Amino acid sequence: MHIDRNLIEEYPFSGVFYKTGIDRTKPLEQQVEEEIAVLETCCDIQEASHSRLGDFAKAAYSVYVPFDKQTPIAVNRGMRFRGDFYGVLVDGKVVGVFPSQLGGFVAYIDVTDV
Repeated sequence: MHIDRNLIEEYPFSGVFYKTGIDRTKPLEQQVEEEIAVLETCCDIQEASHSRLGDFAKAAYSVYVPFDKQTPIAVNRGMRFRGDFYGVLVDGKVVGVFPSQLGGFVAYIDVTDV
C-alpha cells in the first residue's frame, strides 16, 4: 500500500462547540433557551472507543483543534460538540479538554445512544 502524504490534510473536517442557554444580548421577547455556538472550527475527528451493552451504545471520539497559544481555550468540560466526518455524525458531550505543545488542543467527546 502506498500513501501519498501530500494529500493528507491536518484538519479536514469542521465542527462546532456549543452550550445551551439564553442569549441575553437579544431583545427580551426573543430570549429563549437555545444552542449558543462557542467555537466553530476546522478539526480532525477520530473514534477513540466504542462499546455496546444491551440497548445502549456508547462511543468516544477525540477531536483535534488548532488554536493560538496566546489566547485561552474557549472550550470547557460539559459543553457539547457537533461535527461529522465522512458522513458520520458526532454529537456529544465534552468530557475533557487538553492543550498540546504542537499548537492545538484535543477535546474528548462522549456519545451515548439509547
